Amino acid sequence: MKKILFFFIAVMLLLTACSAGSEPKEDALEDVPELLEVSIITPEKIEMNREITIKAEVIQGEEKVTDADEVKFEIWKSGHEDHEMIPAHNEKDGTYSIKKSFSEGGNYFIVAHTTANRMHSMPKKEVIVLGDESNHGHTADGENENHDQHSDHGHNDHHNSEVTFDFHAPSTIKSNQPAELTVMIAQEEQLISGANVRFEIWAANETKHQFINAKEVSPGTYSADHIFPAKGHFTVKIHIEKGNIHDHTEESIEVSPE
Repeated sequence: MKKILFFFIAVMLLLTACSAGSEPKEDALEDVPELLEVSIITPEKIEMNREITIKAEVIQGEEKVTDADEVKFEIWKSGHEDHEMIPAHNEKDGTYSIKKSFSEGGNYFIVAHTTANRMHSMPKKEVIVLGDESNHGHTADGENENHDQHSDHGHNDHHNSEVTFDFHAPSTIKSNQPAELTVMIAQEEQLISGANVRFEIWAANETKHQFINAKEVSPGTYSADHIFPAKGHFTVKIHIEKGNIHDHTEESIEVSPE
């Protein structure tokens, strides 16, 4: 009888130990933080030698992050190796800002290095500084200012660098349903393979932008699936980077109700 009683006590202790050991794992899963969503807010066309404000809006889940561990802006001119790293000022409202002026015209890249709540994000944005080196009569996308905007979902877009974008999307896109976005990219009639291609997507009148990496599905053709969260007008900005190639173009998309 004593042996049986001892056996049951041992089993109960073992079950209690296993139960206690599993709790930290469940707590660990519950403690996984949500992804940071960081949007860079700045004019896309900037006047040379004029001070502007560059901001990063930081959101985690549905809450604005007012106590990020670190936000720094990395800024460099396209084609140059010198990068400037500037710590941002916490505005205490979920945004972090710097004051900056540019002494030379041309295309610049801005990366917001953001660390908060054990997560890190580093979105990238390209801007153009109007000056001697900028393309007169062209927008930041390299398009002629008088160029008519297209509402269709596929056309070639020519840039001074001779990079062409042939963008395609479904003729009808419904909210909350996957839509395949595809672009064929070439330079001087040669397909560009092995490039870093991203789709930057945002709704009309919103500053929150979402970046999606595209996968090369065939030489020079890149694709990604995206679910548009609501009906309305969206802008899809296509970015390509490979070696000295840094270019982008914008497309307009209308999303129908689900």
